[in-house]
Amino acid sequence: MFTRFVEDVYSFVANIPFDTLVWLTWGSYFAVFLIAFVLTFASKSVKTASKRPFLSLTNAYTAVNLSVYLLKCEIGQSVLISAIFWTCGYILYGALCAASKSGQKKKTAPEKSVTILNTPVAAPAAPPARQEKFEVPAAKNNVRLEHAASVTEKLLSKNLGKSDRQELEKIKNTLAVLKIKGTLSATETEILNENFNTLLKLMAKYNV
Repeated sequence: MFTRFVEDVYSFVANIPFDTLVWLTWGSYFAVFLIAFVLTFASKSVKTASKRPFLSLTNAYTAVNLSVYLLKCEIGQSVLISAIFWTCGYILYGALCAASKSGQKKKTAPEKSVTILNTPVAAPAAPPARQEKFEVPAAKNNVRLEHAASVTEKLLSKNLGKSDRQELEKIKNTLAVLKIKGTLSATETEILNENFNTLLKLMAKYNV
């Protein structure tokens, strides 16, 4: 029964001219591609739809093409032409996918509405109170300033290294500014102490 059915189908297909079968196979496939390609640009639903069904159709048509060529050609020739058909089909599939992506617009995220609740807003914290500067009377620092200035001059008269001389020039300028101030703040007194300590080190270094 089934053998008879296969023989009848084969006889029916074999009686159709070979060129007609080829034109039907290739023509119908490319017609499907053109319809899908046009709809990709014309219909938004087709544009966003998956194109994998066309890939499955390509595989099915490749099998049909192989069967058609086996009616008249050797197996090597039939496989070769079917491979060419299959490659063309995958190129067309890629064109469909590219057309789908190029036509899609990037969706912008919807703007979120912001609801402002009537919640009490805490008052900004008050800036920290400025610390008072405790000033030291000038009389207590005059002696140290004069002594530091005289030591600085003695050291500058020595054969000093470049970095030490630059350091002493800096100290000399600082002492001059502190003398003009008269009354020194706690910070300025600390600066004087630091410079005095530096002078002590240099005095020990250069035997002053």
